[in-house]
Amino acid sequence: MENALLVGLSAQMALRRNMEIISNNLANVSTSGFKREAPVFEELLVPVDDSTSSVAEISFVRDWGVLRDMTEGPMQQTGSPLDVAVEGTGFLIVRTPEGERYTRDGHLKLDAQGRLVTSDGNPVLSDGGEITIPPGTADIKIANDGTVSTAQGVAGKFRVVTFPPTSMLKEGKNLYSADVAPTPAENTRVLQGMIERSNVEPVIEMTKMIEVLRAYQHSTETLNATDDMIRRATQKLGEVKV
Repeated sequence: MENALLVGLSAQMALRRNMEIISNNLANVSTSGFKREAPVFEELLVPVDDSTSSVAEISFVRDWGVLRDMTEGPMQQTGSPLDVAVEGTGFLIVRTPEGERYTRDGHLKLDAQGRLVTSDGNPVLSDGGEITIPPGTADIKIANDGTVSTAQGVAGKFRVVTFPPTSMLKEGKNLYSADVAPTPAENTRVLQGMIERSNVEPVIEMTKMIEVLRAYQHSTETLNATDDMIRRATQKLGEVKV
């Protein structure tokens, strides 16, 4: 019976992890460029060191990791000349205090120095460094190849890169790092006046949340029943007269 409690606890830990990831997906439904995630679990077989048991192994659940869905989210037109969406598998490069990072969140703005930055204030990089827009410039054009130009000429060109999804490391604030060097993205377009929305489907995530909640409740009922059986068996043994 103790093994049954351990198996039930293992299942509840997995369900709790699943619920955390689903909740995070739902919390980022409106986050530009966010990619939904799904937990990946594996079976862990543990040998039973009990000669009286008819079971040779016990099956537990182990949290293996997180699978990130890199499918492209729907494009939304914003009308802002500084907003950009990356169509394809590419990522923009931004400079952070920790070094270069990658993002698909193209909700950009100009800072006090006239630099193109993300909503968190990280400068977006071109082949020549930061992209600076001259003061008083109103007509900003961004071509499909990422070239940013104004009436005064070309201000820079977005560095759009790609790398294997398995090398991506999530760092929060819609930023990624990678354990391999990125390569220039091919078959990728930069769309001005648009942003890529999150690829999270709220209805699907809510359905999954309900399923996880029901599974957790069922697991709790099973654990309570097992615990009650152990308690009653202990009471019976205590009543046995020697």
